[in-house]
Amino acid sequence: MATVKKELAAGPADKGLKVTSRPPSFRRGGFAFSGEASIIPLSELTKEQAESIKADTNLVCQLVDIKPEKDADKA
Repeated sequence: MATVKKELAAGPADKGLKVTSRPPSFRRGGFAFSGEASIIPLSELTKEQAESIKADTNLVCQLVDIKPEKDADKA
């Protein structure tokens, strides 16, 4: 997934939202969620997307520390 421009990103690449859907499946902010937790780096979300996801009562969100993905070319 492409990284959002730094000035538009909801936060740094080492922080993420751990999101679980209360219904079996649910879409918000351009992402699909299920009962299995998904972790999205804040650097891949705009502030508007992050706020929309966090505000939705159909989603359970938690701010988590993550390791940023390294470029595949730098192996």
